[in-house]
Amino acid sequence: MITPTDAFRLLQDLPVPSRVQKIALEDSIGRILAEDIAADRDFPPFDRVMMDGIAVQDIQVIEWPLGGIAYAGEQAFTFSQSTEAVEIMTGAMLPEKAQAILKIEDLEFFQKEDLPWVRYLGSTALEKGQFIHAQGIDAKLGQIILAKGKKIGPVEVAIAASVGQSEIQVEAFPSIGIISTGDEIVPIDQQPLAHQIRSSNAMMIEAVLVNKGFSTMKKHVLDEPSAMEKELAELVEKQDILILTGGVSAGKKDFIPEGLARLGFEKIFHKIAQKPGKPLWVGKRDDGKIAFALPGNPISTLTCFWVYFLPWIQQEERQMDRIQVDQLPKSNPNLVQWLPITFEVRGARALRNNGSGDLINWAAADAIACLPAGQEGTELSYFSLN
Repeated sequence: MITPTDAFRLLQDLPVPSRVQKIALEDSIGRILAEDIAADRDFPPFDRVMMDGIAVQDIQVIEWPLGGIAYAGEQAFTFSQSTEAVEIMTGAMLPEKAQAILKIEDLEFFQKEDLPWVRYLGSTALEKGQFIHAQGIDAKLGQIILAKGKKIGPVEVAIAASVGQSEIQVEAFPSIGIISTGDEIVPIDQQPLAHQIRSSNAMMIEAVLVNKGFSTMKKHVLDEPSAMEKELAELVEKQDILILTGGVSAGKKDFIPEGLARLGFEKIFHKIAQKPGKPLWVGKRDDGKIAFALPGNPISTLTCFWVYFLPWIQQEERQMDRIQVDQLPKSNPNLVQWLPITFEVRGARALRNNGSGDLINWAAADAIACLPAGQEGTELSYFSLN
């Protein structure tokens, strides 16, 4: 049996199965880039004007006759004489031989002998190159400007668009097979008999994963080893990841670990020193397929799914904040306890519940808090349930 810290470390080293797909750039936010993107020209591609104002060649004087106006989107303006200035707009090409840009806030426009002139009113000396965004200073032609493996956000979308990529290669979301087990489970639209319960675990898992963009397939298998193994064998050929609920503890019908082993899965760990969710089993195959077998009690399933599986599949280290929690149960000397808590004006309060089968009282929880083994203090780390 390992600790939760050990489990987090092992999962961090476990690669999420990945393939590559091409998607529209506008659909790529939050995805992982699966290709290097190179600059298709210098950035900026020309000496670019950074401010509305004037461009000048001679920075030793403070007055210039105006020779014209240059706008963004036009070819570079050509000076007719070195002593003149040109009124210029942000984003325009720098006129050839221009030495500096003077921003409009520091200028006075006036008439001299019925001709337009401009005067510099600033208090600092003019500097060569001021307010000029030099060609290639951000990136050179052919330079990698977005590296494979980068998570795509708004800036990355803008960069990809700037090099003309309307489509982009990203890591495909792995496909996930969700398998509930147990002779006592019936579909949610079926009236259960006195000894049966409706399937809630698989529905919870599927709802969360579909909401996050994953492709899923849901199945139920009975507690019969050969039939169960046949169903799992068919499913694992179609799916990248299996996530199972139930059949993973120490009962006489807990066949899942042995069945997965016969299908070629090598155990990474089985059983974590925690409550609920102690029997969690994780394994991998040589072909990169991954299996998570979660204990079947609803809160055990929820805890293992939310605390371990979800951060792993999303390839992110979920941050645990800390909070003072009142009405804590007594800590267990050997097991970490995952507790439902509700936020209050100051801190939080642990919710009373009736064990790992009690879904009803967990509905009031805002977060799952971690009570370490043997801890006496009341400040706990927690995961939000949002």
